[in-house]
Amino acid sequence: MLYLPKKLVITMKGVELTKAEEQVMLVLWELELASVKEVLEHYEHPRPAYNTISTIIRILEKKKVVGHKQKGRGYIYFPKISKGDYAEKLTKHLVLHYFNNNRSELISSLNSKKSLHELL
Repeated sequence: MLYLPKKLVITMKGVELTKAEEQVMLVLWELELASVKEVLEHYEHPRPAYNTISTIIRILEKKKVVGHKQKGRGYIYFPKISKGDYAEKLTKHLVLHYFNNNRSELISSLNSKKSLHELL
């Protein structure tokens, strides 16, 4: 699972995703369609509570980045934004706020580092 600082919030077309919301999105992008239980199964121990994941998914639905369809008495959830679009927005955010809006500075920094941990 991707680690992000606890306070990090990324904006995408006016939508802000918290670390917890982004972690749920990563699972939904991987699975494409999933119930709350299936999302929860992708977390390492100690896992968050079922109600926590359910609440995060409802918040993501309100932000219009997750949709659902009914399956029996429950719901199956799916991402309404692509991982690629989100990655592009993350990159733009990174370039704008950390590399003086200069993609060349980002690329140079990436090329000079041995690992992503050195950047973060």
